[in-house]
Amino acid sequence: MKIRIIAILAVLVLAGTVLGFSEEKALPVPEETPAAATTPVIQENSDLANTQWVWGEVISVNAQDKTLSLKYLDYETDQEKEMSIITDDSTSYDNVKSLGEIQPKDNLSVDYISKDGKNIAKTIGLEKAENALPAANNIDAGVNIPALQASQ
Repeated sequence: MKIRIIAILAVLVLAGTVLGFSEEKALPVPEETPAAATTPVIQENSDLANTQWVWGEVISVNAQDKTLSLKYLDYETDQEKEMSIITDDSTSYDNVKSLGEIQPKDNLSVDYISKDGKNIAKTIGLEKAENALPAANNIDAGVNIPALQASQ
């Protein structure tokens, strides 16, 4: 008897689902935009398609020339390589205000494009080291732990 009730309920649920899908409303068709209106957007985002990413350690920084050298691991060849990166006025920074705050041995994450044989940074993010140990001992002074108390 329980099997019949379960079977009837399953059929009703399936029937309700089928009826729900059959009454879909038609979505409005968006108006076509002229090709000229979309062309600048595509041109602006063309750098986005060519953006590459690298993560590595800073070897040197030249704030006057707006350049930095980065040591990174090439995952395809499994070898360490060096790369020169140029910054410009459109370069944005994360966890640092400017190129002048970046020091050798800092770890950076860089989004860049290659243009005319030069690597131009779009975004530079300074990777902050997470402290493995807390700065202070977090043991509550009011808690008595017999195993840690000195014997009298």
